[in-house]
Amino acid sequence: MDTRVEGYSWKRFRGVQKRSIYLDKVIYDGAVQQTGQAWLRACRDRGSLRPDNCSDHVYYERSTR
Repeated sequence: MDTRVEGYSWKRFRGVQKRSIYLDKVIYDGAVQQTGQAWLRACRDRGSLRPDNCSDHVYYERSTR
């Protein structure tokens, strides 16, 4: 899973081959926790010789209540 929040570069969270994983990660940078925009995409790592397969970017915006 690749993630990116407003003002930061992409961060990759790796899983395990041929298994489903539960992704529950917290980034403890205070500026990242205060952002209101995030982009996500799921990728399949195909090794070093072939390019990764990635889904389209999905945009999320935090509601201000």
